[in-house]
Amino acid sequence: MRPIDKLYSNIQPLQYKSMPQYFIEADQIGCFYELYVNGRMVFKLFKQVGLMGHTTCINDAILKSGKQEVTVKLYPLGQTEVERFDTFTKNAKINIEVTKWDKALEDKPNSKEYENYDDHVATFNIPNTEDKNNSIRIKGLPYYEHTFTFYAEVPYEVTGWSESQDLTKMDQKQLEKEVVAFHNNLSDVIYNQDEAKWVELFKNRELEFLKSEAYNDVNEKSIKDRKRKFKQIFDSKFKKKEPLDDYEMIFGGNGRIVALKSIIKKGYGAFSYGYEKTYDDGSKSKIRNYSYIYLHKPKGSDKLEIIR
Repeated sequence: MRPIDKLYSNIQPLQYKSMPQYFIEADQIGCFYELYVNGRMVFKLFKQVGLMGHTTCINDAILKSGKQEVTVKLYPLGQTEVERFDTFTKNAKINIEVTKWDKALEDKPNSKEYENYDDHVATFNIPNTEDKNNSIRIKGLPYYEHTFTFYAEVPYEVTGWSESQDLTKMDQKQLEKEVVAFHNNLSDVIYNQDEAKWVELFKNRELEFLKSEAYNDVNEKSIKDRKRKFKQIFDSKFKKKEPLDDYEMIFGGNGRIVALKSIIKKGYGAFSYGYEKTYDDGSKSKIRNYSYIYLHKPKGSDKLEIIR
């Protein structure tokens, strides 16, 4: 059995009566955006595609029941095919909704609980059409950021970064050296196709993902696709090391997690690598894959580890 298969094997089934999954839905026009939940980026859009909606599961950023923070970062369109927009126009808008779904109800399609289930959690709009006296207006601004909260109730509690050290209190130059060194080592692991070492580095992240978002659905198509995607990295005949993009360090989780954000490719992590991707139809292409790697220092440790 391959190391990646072993990682997902022998997972004990969870006995949850309720298995809520939380989602963030967004549709926008006239702007680009990034969405963060508890300081961790969960989605970004920097393509000029007009009005388009996206839905993303965010359980992996929810460590336990309680108040959760959503941060919305908006950016003007910049250079378009017609003209350049360095500030927001009057047409720029975004609608964001936090919803939920209980996976346990999938086995009860004819029940009253299924029929009466309320999936609405929170809403945020720009402009705020519900309150004309306090409408948020961004016309003419070069950037806009807003944070709002919602309450989540989940049946699990994962450690994540909740007990980790506050990285913002470290010497920042030393921290940067350690973060860069970690990414360089990860680049070597992928280039050398050391699958066992990769599993060792990502194990905690994946096990918490199974417990919080996937609910141990190891036989589900989504998990099989996840495993297949990871295996492709180590089965690739083509491999290429890529240097880190010019970057800035970004923090989340109240300063307990850190990642490198590219300042060249908007919305992307600074870490990337080349490999051969195989598509569902069997075709292949050489791609450069960008990834956000969120690191933390567990309580009592002086080493960075991957947490998301």
